[in-house]
Amino acid sequence: MTLHKMLLVLGLLASIPPGVAADGLPAAEWAAREMRYIASQFPGRLAGAEREFAAAEYLHIQLSSMGYQTHTQAFDTEYNYVFANNVRQRRLLQSRNVIATKPGVSGQVIVIGAHFDTATTLHEVHEGVFGGEQLQGLDDNASGVGVMLALARELANAPVQHTLKFVAFGAKELGMKGSQAYLDSLPPAERSRTLLMVNLDSLLTGDTLYVNAGKRTVAANPAAGAARDRALALAAALGIDARSNPGLHPDYPAGTGCCSDQESFDKAGIPVLAVEATNWSLGKGDGYMQTALPGITGGSSWHRPDIDNLARLPQLLPGRLEQRARDTLRILLPFLLEASGARPAP
Repeated sequence: MTLHKMLLVLGLLASIPPGVAADGLPAAEWAAREMRYIASQFPGRLAGAEREFAAAEYLHIQLSSMGYQTHTQAFDTEYNYVFANNVRQRRLLQSRNVIATKPGVSGQVIVIGAHFDTATTLHEVHEGVFGGEQLQGLDDNASGVGVMLALARELANAPVQHTLKFVAFGAKELGMKGSQAYLDSLPPAERSRTLLMVNLDSLLTGDTLYVNAGKRTVAANPAAGAARDRALALAAALGIDARSNPGLHPDYPAGTGCCSDQESFDKAGIPVLAVEATNWSLGKGDGYMQTALPGITGGSSWHRPDIDNLARLPQLLPGRLEQRARDTLRILLPFLLEASGARPAP
């Protein structure tokens, strides 16, 4: 670590709220606080940037403090930057994943993941408009990371049969590079023992909470949609409005999702449960239009520093942070207790 990186990390970590991993806040409030903290303290978490590195250190500290076996996984990657004159520049960087493990006894594994990087500006004409150092990424994806941390806190002492791995992925916005690096690092035997991957991404802006399965795994075996169906049943029993993609776009079959880190696992033949908030009934029916809210022009806050921040989103969506954290946790906590063997199915 360079001296500059070390000083940045120490300065940011010095502002961690006291008792952040051990206080008595209810899980949803704790998750919402984590969302706010990550967005405000680590804006511009671009893959390879110092603030991504500092955010990874923070997540490592948080997960370690809960008693998890925690380590970081560094990996090299790259992207092409396009200048206004269409000249391309290849840029090399190092990103990292943060991996926290709660060992089980069965030898089988469930992965719970969320990416923590924010979007990198890829084109000169988008500077200041999409991605970049000013992007707080409250929705995308401090929201998913906050809920992942709350799940880790709540499950830290659960008597699981299957190993739980909480993974904060880097470089998702460059093409799911972190989740692919994680999978590439696994021995074939561990891949085959991975029962399920649960992905959390962009839980706030969207009109509706969705749970979806993987396109490839369901096509190969409809039983790969069992986690989605169980999550929907739990939501219905709890009176929570959670849905699946209705299948209005031919490229995105009903009940399946896309475009986040679960895709790496789906392509590897591992069943997935993708949890997100968007609106699959709007626009082209491809899930890219998140909301019909008039205050969000174009219907999406993704990668927009003018909207995806603590000043704007909570103003447009009052109470949304706590509500979505509460709904997601109420579904996923019993789901994971059951899936991990800590609690038998009713």
